[in-house]
Amino acid sequence: MTETGLPDRGAQGRLDLLIGLIAVVGAIVTVLWIIPAQIEPTSAAGQLSPRFFPTLSVIVIALFGLALMVKNRGFALSRLPHPGPALLLETLAWAVWATATMLLLAYAGFIAAGAISCFSGMVLAGQRRRLILCAGASLLLPLAIQQLAWHAFYIQLP
Repeated sequence: MTETGLPDRGAQGRLDLLIGLIAVVGAIVTVLWIIPAQIEPTSAAGQLSPRFFPTLSVIVIALFGLALMVKNRGFALSRLPHPGPALLLETLAWAVWATATMLLLAYAGFIAAGAISCFSGMVLAGQRRRLILCAGASLLLPLAIQQLAWHAFYIQLP
């Protein structure tokens, strides 16, 4: 603990606060601009809108971003050293991960892209001890989402 009462976490607290802020701002932009511009609403009554799953995903991301911001609110105005080039390298790695995921979705389909993206995201986020468990979970998650989409909502994912 430091004299401010905050745990001594270096710049990680401020970084988490900024990541939460970026997630919330991105979610707001996505809900208010990107989803309405890219996905047409359904005109038939009783059908699930094509906007439902993207909006639900963005709401979950916004909630996690808000949770990060609330948890790290004490670091908002503190002056802490930042990791500099390491932060830039990590941001670049996540950008490459996101681009690769979008390309895989277009060419390999949801199951393969979801499994590869989920596993590489776990490894990139720092989970490197239980790789077999991560690989199993990465395969089961897109399969479960695909089955839920097909059986509950009759939506065939690519």
